[in-house]
Amino acid sequence: MITQWWTALPPVPALTRLGIRSAPTADGRVETALELGPHWTGAGVAGLAALLCDAATGLAVGTLEPDRALSTAMLGVQVTGHPHPAGQIRAVAAPTARRGDYVLATASVLDDSDTEFARATSWWAVRGPREAPAGTPPGLDPAPPVSSGPGTCPADPTRTAFGRALGLAGFRRDLDGTSFELADPTPFHNRSATLHGGLGALLAELAAVAAVDDGVRTPEVLSLNCHYLRAAGPGPEPVQIRGRRIRSGRTSGVARGEVAAPDGRPAVLADVTVAFLAPTDGPER
Repeated sequence: MITQWWTALPPVPALTRLGIRSAPTADGRVETALELGPHWTGAGVAGLAALLCDAATGLAVGTLEPDRALSTAMLGVQVTGHPHPAGQIRAVAAPTARRGDYVLATASVLDDSDTEFARATSWWAVRGPREAPAGTPPGLDPAPPVSSGPGTCPADPTRTAFGRALGLAGFRRDLDGTSFELADPTPFHNRSATLHGGLGALLAELAAVAAVDDGVRTPEVLSLNCHYLRAAGPGPEPVQIRGRRIRSGRTSGVARGEVAAPDGRPAVLADVTVAFLAPTDGPER
């Protein structure tokens, strides 16, 4: 039986305070629900969806690991409509994939008429036992040191076959992050004679991953969220790409990649969440 394992755990204070209920569904998924009312005015559709989905996906992942502690690594919500202003809304979630100690779960958010108005994906980190052994303070293991210098980064994209084919050059790594350039963007234009958006996202991702690659652990991308602000590469001048580490923990990291417009302002921003996997958990370099 895996349907109601969480009933033996202490209730989550925030969910109890907010009136969010949880239960298994007939097909083995997990559902969370709440009743809308005047006190929810101003919460926002995306915020409500995120609240329900975080609870639902966490319980769904917990059906696979009932004895392990879980924490959210990434939550992405896409709003596809609007719920009725009153009545019940619910999120129905299920785990869908696993990579190392990270589990992906998806959720659909429905209103009283069973109309979907939001969708969510969430990566959950599977930690140690729910109760740490006596006398063992959690979180004392230091993260591996971050190496520096242009010759020490395994994720240097200019040294790969792909990077050479594109003409990537000038890789640098310092305390501020990483940088390199696309020497000639004209072969990679779109119909508007600017850098292709998909390639821009890919280049930004490469820079971000290089920024969190410490040469010890293998960073595997869990999520990539891109924002397109303006055109890049409308002429033959090299396009600058930069990466910056936002956070690097023991098992996961967050970084931002940026493709610059000709005037130096950001053209593409990409936020990347990575899991640091042991060599046996991911592809060899």
